[in-house]
Amino acid sequence: MATSSGFMKRRSTISPKGFLDTVFFCNQNNSPSLSEYCIDLSQHGASVSKQAIDKRFNESTKAMFTNLLGEVMSHQLSGKAKKTASKKWFTDIQIMDSSEFAVSKRAAGTFPGYGGEGREALVQIQFEYQLLGGKVTTLSVGSALDSDSIEGMKNLDQIPAKTLLLRDLGYCSPKAFKELSKRDLYFISRAKSQWNFYTLHNGECHLLTTADIIGKLNQAQGKYIDLDVFVGEQVRTPVRLIANLLAEEQKKKRLKKKSANRKLGEDALESIGLNLFVTNVEREKCAASEIYELYTLRWQIELVFKTWKSVMQVHKIHGMNPIRLECIILIKLLWVMLNWSIVRYLRNLTGLDLSYHKVHRTILSRSKRISSIIMKSSELFTEWLIDLCGISERHHVKEYKKGSKSIPIILSQATSH
Repeated sequence: MATSSGFMKRRSTISPKGFLDTVFFCNQNNSPSLSEYCIDLSQHGASVSKQAIDKRFNESTKAMFTNLLGEVMSHQLSGKAKKTASKKWFTDIQIMDSSEFAVSKRAAGTFPGYGGEGREALVQIQFEYQLLGGKVTTLSVGSALDSDSIEGMKNLDQIPAKTLLLRDLGYCSPKAFKELSKRDLYFISRAKSQWNFYTLHNGECHLLTTADIIGKLNQAQGKYIDLDVFVGEQVRTPVRLIANLLAEEQKKKRLKKKSANRKLGEDALESIGLNLFVTNVEREKCAASEIYELYTLRWQIELVFKTWKSVMQVHKIHGMNPIRLECIILIKLLWVMLNWSIVRYLRNLTGLDLSYHKVHRTILSRSKRISSIIMKSSELFTEWLIDLCGISERHHVKEYKKGSKSIPIILSQATSH
């Protein structure tokens, strides 16, 4: 891989393995200086200057790290996944979102931001994973100006039919819903009150207004209304529209957040107390309340992003030239994948609902042991994993807030029909 990327053209003081070992383990939770790289490389018998190291961060190195991340993505460490009741309705449940962080404005040409102090350059990481299978299906780097809606439609050909997609509103539109349904993919998404909803009556489509929805909710016997509608003025995609009214306290919080930086129009104020969802999951499979609870699983990806930043420090990168910055980000994503694969393996091995955050903290505290064995002996690495498995069974089981449902319970209840 080093040869094909152009990193290694002839014998050099800096070997590909030594270079990878140094930059990989130095970047596990910080952004080291060139001097620190030099000191670490000396352990591999390489005595080099800061300038020599700096020159090594080039397009060839970026190509090598990109190819390496691709290899890791296609050969993820795994065990046999535990069968769940959810497989009865869905091939899998895939959750997608993006996370962004600011970098030095020197990188504004590579990672343009929105402008303004501290927002001149923003890195955006697109991430998607399978909730049941545990496999990462998307992990890519771009700028904050990249469109979520375009990114979300890129890999649809690789998603098996009957997979349930849980995504933020930025990825969704009536046009996207039509394409997903056409490909026999399920979705649950929040809906915008500004979208046009139509009901069919006597063979004619009638516009369903926000006031109509609120009126139906006030007359409803239960907490939710569940309507068959068409969404989108042009595409008119058939979906289920599920709505409920927020509690007064929730309504106040949403109003405060939405009106913080802008004045809300009459339509926005009218819909502030509404929760709107659209889905193409059949009613006989999941009731309205179960659709709502399935959508709450999307927030698991926010916990992943929080772990990346609080434990792995993926966003802590000091100012440097753009090409070196791209290489460092790729290295940090390789760390993400190693940790993700270990957690996935432990979950499959133990059959327990393990905390991603807790396992990551333990891996970080024991990472010096990894650095001494991972590139030397698969047997020693296996022993390290067995030891970590025992720790996980005792200390890493996920804890839930009182009154909240665990992921296994939500999945089992949503497929109990």
